[in-house]
Amino acid sequence: MAGRIKAEDVALVKERASIEDVVRQHVTLRNAGPGSLKGLCPFHDEKTPSFTVRPAVGSYHCFGCGEGGDVIDFVRKVDHLDFTEAVERLAVSSGVELHYEEGGGPRQGEAPGRRARLVEAHRAAAEFYGDALITLGEARQGRDFLRGKGFDGAAAKRFGVGYAPVGERT
Repeated sequence: MAGRIKAEDVALVKERASIEDVVRQHVTLRNAGPGSLKGLCPFHDEKTPSFTVRPAVGSYHCFGCGEGGDVIDFVRKVDHLDFTEAVERLAVSSGVELHYEEGGGPRQGEAPGRRARLVEAHRAAAEFYGDALITLGEARQGRDFLRGKGFDGAAAKRFGVGYAPVGERT
C-alpha cells in the first residue's frame, strides 16, 4: 500500500501541472471565449465539442457526459490510474518532489510509477501500430480489409486497430 502524499505536495502538483498542457496531449483544443477552451471529449463519442477546459481555474468539464474535475482527476480518468499514481506522474512531469506522511512512501515492493510507466508503454505501442496501419505500404491489405468491413480511420483509431510490420512480429 502506498503512503499518503502530503497535502501541500498535492497542492503544488495541481499548481504546477498545466491542465491545458495535460489535456492537449489527448484533445485538440480551440478557443471558446475568454478563459475557456473546447474540444471533443476523450471520455465519450461525440461529433460536436462539449468538453471545456478553464486553465485559469484549473478545471475541465464535459457538458455531454458530465465528467469534470482538476488536472489530477483528468489524468486518473484518461490513463486509468489511482490518485497516488496520477499525482506521482504529474509530479515527475512538473518537477515536484513528493513527500509522504510519516511511515509512508511509494508502494512497497513496487517502483514508484511502475503502473504509470506500463500504461505509457502500452500507449506508445498502440500509437506505433496505429501509425503503421496508416503509413506503411505493406499495410495496404489490412487497410483494404478494414474499409471492406466499414471501418474508416476514425473507427480504427477509436478501437485501437493497428498493423504490426513484418520485423515487429514475434
